[in-house]
Amino acid sequence: MRANDPFADLEVSQRKSILIAVCFVLSLFLCALVFPTQFALVAMFVAFFTIIMLHEFGHYITAKRTGMKVTEFFVGFGPRLWSFTKGETEYGVKAIPLGGYCKIIGMTNLEEVAEEDEPRAYRSKRWSSKVLVAAAGPAVHFLLAGLLMFGVIYFAGDLRHERITTTLDQVTQGAKAAGLQSGDEVIAVNGTTVKDWAQVPELVAGTVDNPAQAGDTVRVVVRRGDAVFEKLVELRAGVDENGNVVKDAEGHTRIVAGIRPDTYLPRPGLAGSLAAAPRQVGEVTVDSVKALGSVFSPSGVANYFRILSGDTGDNTDQSKRFLSPVGFGQVANQAVSSGWVAAIGLLIAINIFVGLFNLLPLLPFDGGHIAIASYEKVMSAVRRRRVQVDVAKLMPLTVAVVAVLGFIFVSSVFLDITNPVKAPF
Repeated sequence: MRANDPFADLEVSQRKSILIAVCFVLSLFLCALVFPTQFALVAMFVAFFTIIMLHEFGHYITAKRTGMKVTEFFVGFGPRLWSFTKGETEYGVKAIPLGGYCKIIGMTNLEEVAEEDEPRAYRSKRWSSKVLVAAAGPAVHFLLAGLLMFGVIYFAGDLRHERITTTLDQVTQGAKAAGLQSGDEVIAVNGTTVKDWAQVPELVAGTVDNPAQAGDTVRVVVRRGDAVFEKLVELRAGVDENGNVVKDAEGHTRIVAGIRPDTYLPRPGLAGSLAAAPRQVGEVTVDSVKALGSVFSPSGVANYFRILSGDTGDNTDQSKRFLSPVGFGQVANQAVSSGWVAAIGLLIAINIFVGLFNLLPLLPFDGGHIAIASYEKVMSAVRRRRVQVDVAKLMPLTVAVVAVLGFIFVSSVFLDITNPVKAPF
C-alpha cells in the first residue's frame, strides 16, 4: 500500500511536465501505428499499469467505506499535470507514469494527524477495518486473475487440463502406407498394451541395446469404430516440412512411424468456466508460493548468485529469478507474439505474483500492515489495554527489506539485459 508520492519533492515546472507527458503519449501512438506488434506490447504495459491502479483503487474504495480519510488519489508520481478536488480528496495525474498511490492519513504512529482527523486515521480504526483496507489491494489481483482465467477457460478451453490421447490425429509415411487413419485409437505397440501416449515413442524407438532403424517394422494394434486390427508399420527417417531429414541432438537420424496423437481440450460452458476459474487460480497460487519459497530458500539464493556470476551450467536454474521491467518487456513481447492466450496467461501470473508478494508480513508491503494490525489486536486483548506498534522500531527491518528489493531490482535489470529470459510460450 503506497501511502504517498516518493517524488513529491521533485521540482519541475508544470508546463515542462505536461510537454514531456504529451510527447511520451504521442510517441506511443506513433509506435503503435508504425509497429503493430509493438502496439500489442504497449497494450501489455498499459494493462500492467491499469492493474497497479486497480490495486490502489481497492485500498481507496475500502478506506472510504470504512470511514477513513483519503486525501489524495493520483495516477503517476512527481509533478502534478492535472488534478481536481472533490470533497476531501484530490484526484489527478502526475508526470511519472510508474504507478500511482492512495494517501490514507495516519497509516502509522509516525505520521502527524490533525486532532480533529484522528478518529478517521487508519491507525485509529478497528482491526477488521484496517485488515480490510490493507488486504483490498492484493484481493484485487486475485479477483482480476480469476476474471482473466474465466475468459481463457470460456473462450479458449481448459488448457491446464489439456491432455494427449491415444487417438491418432495425423498419419504420414509408413503409418499411412500401412493403412492407418486419423481417428484410429492405438491399443498396443509390439505386443505391449498402450494406456498413455508417452509409451508409444519409447516402444517405437526400441531399446538401448537394439535401437530402431529405418526399414524396421512395428506391430501397431488399433481400434477403428467397433473393429480392432493389427498393422505392420515400416519405420522411416523423419523429415521436416521441406523434406529435409531430421536429426536428433546427437546428430543421429530421427526414426519415426508417421503417427501423431490427437489432444483433448475440455471446453466447459459458462457455469463450468465460472466454477473452474477460482479453482485454477488457487492451483496457480499454490505453484507460485512454492516457486517463491524455492527462490528465497538457501539453494535458491545460491542459484541466484551463480546466475549473477555468469554461470550458465547445468547446476543453475535460469527460471528461478525475478524479472525487471526490462525482462517483463521481453517476456511480454514473446507472449504477444505467441497469441492472446499466452498474453492473458502472463497477466494472470503477474496478478497472482504481485498479490502474493504484497501479502508478505513485512513493511512496506500490505501484509506488513495486516501483521501489525493483527499483533496490536492480540496484544491489546492479552494486556487488556490498547497496544500500538511503534513503527520507528521497525524501521531498521523496513530499510533492510527496501535494500533487498533494491538489490533485486538492480540485479534483475542487469540479468535481463545480459542474459534475457526465454519464456515457455
